[in-house]
Amino acid sequence: MAAAGIKPAGDSGETLQQRQEREKQERAERVRKAEEEDAKREQERQQRLANEGVAPPSPKSSKKPPPPPTRKNRQDSSDFSDRKAAEASARASAEEQAARQKAEQEAAAQLKAEQQAQEEKRKQLE
Repeated sequence: MAAAGIKPAGDSGETLQQRQEREKQERAERVRKAEEEDAKREQERQQRLANEGVAPPSPKSSKKPPPPPTRKNRQDSSDFSDRKAAEASARASAEEQAARQKAEQEAAAQLKAEQQAQEEKRKQLE
């Protein structure tokens, strides 16, 4: 555990307050080291740029590029396929409705013919 940097959790004679203080100091030490490393890297970077003769980019002189134009009239392929599917289902439902109406008309015509036939039979019997 010591090789991994893990300290055994046990009776080390350290109070809660002492442990918190130690951890706080350790965190501060890690932050300080990280900041030192960052400063060192930045200094090395500046030296390389100076040696190469390239000026570092200034953040104030660069302005953001304009946003890309909007695509209001463009249709996605998914929108196109959705529209095709909607048209196909609308066509199918219209065909079903037309078939239903035709069947109803035929049934009504057959019923009317039967009624007329019965009416003629009744007139003959009278």
